[in-house]
Formats: sequence, C-alpha cells, structure tokens
Amino acid sequence: MIDAVLFGFVAAAFLGTADFLARFTSLRLGPAAAFTYVVVIGSLVMTAFVSVSGAKLTFTTTGLMLSALHGLSVAGMSLMLYAALARGPISLAVPIVAAHPVLVLFYEFAVGSLYLSLQQGLAAGLVILGVVAASLLSLNHIKDQGEEKNTHSNTRSSTGGTLLLALGACFAYAFLIISGQSAAAEIGQVGAAWVGRLTSALVLLLALGGGLFRLPKPGKSLLPLVVQGVLDTLGYIALLAGGLTAFPGMTAVIGSTFGFVTIILARLFISERLGTIQWIAIALSFAGIAWLVGSS
Repeated sequence: MIDAVLFGFVAAAFLGTADFLARFTSLRLGPAAAFTYVVVIGSLVMTAFVSVSGAKLTFTTTGLMLSALHGLSVAGMSLMLYAALARGPISLAVPIVAAHPVLVLFYEFAVGSLYLSLQQGLAAGLVILGVVAASLLSLNHIKDQGEEKNTHSNTRSSTGGTLLLALGACFAYAFLIISGQSAAAEIGQVGAAWVGRLTSALVLLLALGGGLFRLPKPGKSLLPLVVQGVLDTLGYIALLAGGLTAFPGMTAVIGSTFGFVTIILARLFISERLGTIQWIAIALSFAGIAWLVGSS
C-alpha cells in the first residue's frame, strides 16, 4: 500500500499547488481560457516527454476509450473547479471537491475490488471525514461572515453558486479517477495521461473555435500558467499511477488532500481566514493518513 500512498502524496502536492495558482489565472483570464492554456501546455509537456524519453507505449481500444473518457472528465471537472475557485472562497470550493474519494471507494466496493482491513478502512474514513468536516465548517464560517457584514443575501447567493460548481466537480473528479486508473491499468499511466491531455485540449479548442469562449493573451499570467500546466500534468500522472497498485482507491483518498495544500497556501499568501476547528479537521485527515500508512 505504501506505493499507493506515495502516489497520492505526490498528486496532492502538485494538484494543490496548481489549483492555488488557478485562483489567480482564472480571475485574470476566465476559467475556460485559463484551463485551455493549462491543458495545451500540459499536452505539449507530455508530447515532449514521450518524444524525448522514447517511452514505449502500447495502446488498446479499451485503453484509448477509457483515456478519452478520462480526458473529457478532466475538462468538465476543471472548468467547474476553476469557476468555483474564481468565485471563491477557496476554503469552501476545494474541500467539497476533495470529498470525491467517497464516490471512488463506493464504486470499488460496488464492483467488489475494494479489499481493506478494518484498520485501513477506518483510517481512510478518518481522512475523508476530515475533508468533509472542513467543507461544512467553511460553509458555516462564510455564512457567519456574511451576517456580520450585513451582506448575508449576497454571500448566500455567491456561496450557492460555488457550492453547485464544487459538487459537480466532485462527481466529475470521481469519474476521471475511475476511468483514468482503469485506462492506466490497460495502457500505462503515461499513455493514459497523454491521450487524456490531448482529448481535453481537443475538446477545449473545439469549444474555442465554436465561439463558446474567448482566449485572451496570457500577458503576465504566462509564467504561472506554465508552472500550473506542468504541475497539473504531473499530478494527474501520479494519480493515474495509483491504478497500477493493489490499492488504487487509497491513492484517491490521499490525493484528495490536495485541497488542504490549496487552503494552506491561500492562508499563507492571500490571508484567507481559517478557523481553529477547521485546522483541527485538517489535522484529523492527516492523522488518518498516518494511521493508514502505519497499518499498511
């Protein structure tokens, strides 16, 4: 299980940092435009890696179909997530999306592929509990702030839109993990990630060509977009690599803590307030991770 946990940590670190950068690039360029740049950059990075490394890729019809579904899910999830991040606050949007392992584990249980000891199951539940608790506490904290400022109705309206976007992204995230890890098991994580990136890029470029959104020049956002694109791509490769382990669901569980990386960065760099109880919820999740590693 250690390999699945390690892949989860790498995915959380890269994706959490990329999503923090998305807060700024989405505000400047719009969610669709920012994600288009990120995906195109990621596609170029993956293509360059495949070309330079000489990686031997084997494709199957099933693997290609699953990879394409993964790419479509990534596009849908990221657009909803980026929109939620742009609306803010980060401390509401991210924890809800990070609850997606509940859906992944439910799927694995339903198909009979989830085999965990009692300790491992309790530890995974503790991680998810911390994520969900942080989300609910963030929602209450935001409502309290709105009441203090006598802008409760506006805050509730903004929060409602962010909540719906985050929930949609949560379901899409679960599907992209299920389809992506299944694709990785068929054709390897590099091939699955590459086809997925290309599919996402194609979908967005077709939408751009159809006039569904505009693509402004990146300007000062170019460097953050490049960093974001590289981190996002590496994060998904790590996430899909979990599909090659004996416990793919555990990679999803550990990877879900990417939200805490984003929240902590938001606290450090843009001073988003985080209550004491929310810090306790975060600590609860990391205690679950430690228990999970210790019981494996």
